[in-house]
Amino acid sequence: MKTLYYVIAVISITITSTRGQSDNPSTHQNGALVNDERCGSQPSIEEAVPFTSYPKGVQRVDPGEYPWVVMLSIENLAHFVGESPYTTCMGSIISKRFVLTASSCFSLYGTENTSPRPRSIIISAGEIDLSTTPHCDDDTSCPLNVYIGESVKYYRDNGPAEGGKNIALVKTTQTIFFHGYVGPICVDYGETLRKEFNGRFGIRVSGWGVSNTDYQQNNKLMVFGDLDIVPSTWSALPDFLPDSFKSQETDESYFLIQTLNETSHKSDTGGPVMVNFRRKGSKHHRYYLYGVFSFETAFAIVAKAEALDVAAKVRYHLKWILDNMYLKDFKLPDKILKLISGNDY
Repeated sequence: MKTLYYVIAVISITITSTRGQSDNPSTHQNGALVNDERCGSQPSIEEAVPFTSYPKGVQRVDPGEYPWVVMLSIENLAHFVGESPYTTCMGSIISKRFVLTASSCFSLYGTENTSPRPRSIIISAGEIDLSTTPHCDDDTSCPLNVYIGESVKYYRDNGPAEGGKNIALVKTTQTIFFHGYVGPICVDYGETLRKEFNGRFGIRVSGWGVSNTDYQQNNKLMVFGDLDIVPSTWSALPDFLPDSFKSQETDESYFLIQTLNETSHKSDTGGPVMVNFRRKGSKHHRYYLYGVFSFETAFAIVAKAEALDVAAKVRYHLKWILDNMYLKDFKLPDKILKLISGNDY
């Protein structure tokens, strides 16, 4: 009986501790998996500039400039003859095994929280020119900087982006090799968790795939700087967001981006909305993942020629992200489960 009481006590402490975990990576049990010492930096270009560069307007991206940006090629078994067998989205490396993206990227599998077929996701890192599509049959056949997805977790489901909660976490089968052209972006912790980056702080990437304006294929990556981050509580915000979205979101869970009428691309979904910030006591600026690009809206501020797009706010979803960043599946031994329930397993 002493053993039984001891086991139950340990299990209770573990469950309570897990449920009470903070969304601050500094105190979360999986916090050590994010914010690598290289996060948010640009090691391949920092020797040429005094600090991490901050883009102004629209620019072409140089190799290694945003080493956390990846392309997700998601197998589409229902594609038409002559079409690519892959649907593409963007994502951001946040650790050596995890990429954050949008759950709507996987809506082609239906909207019943269905996961893609194992190993049907190809993650291309460090890529700037996608004139050639990388291919992997298995882990041993992948070229450098190309990885296979092991699993996908959805925050809610894999329905359309307009349904809200458009966040997904992809786990790779192999460790992502970090170097000058591939590395993670930082997530909020400490002082950045308490800072609102409203105003012209937004930075996002675009440029892979078919343009949404002229429908031309673009294989190069671009970056847009000085974008207005607009809080969801903005008093002038018209009631233009779909009801399906508003029913799932809160004022803290998303924000809007005023874009300068730039060209966007079909594969932008899931890509990073970034801010550039220098922490107290640090000599260098770093990039932080403030949002995950979700969908474009039809609303535009005509006087400014700006459109409003929607992004999921990462810090709001951070606890869920950290909770699901486990490297090994955990299951209590059958003997302990039997002692707890009295049933055979």
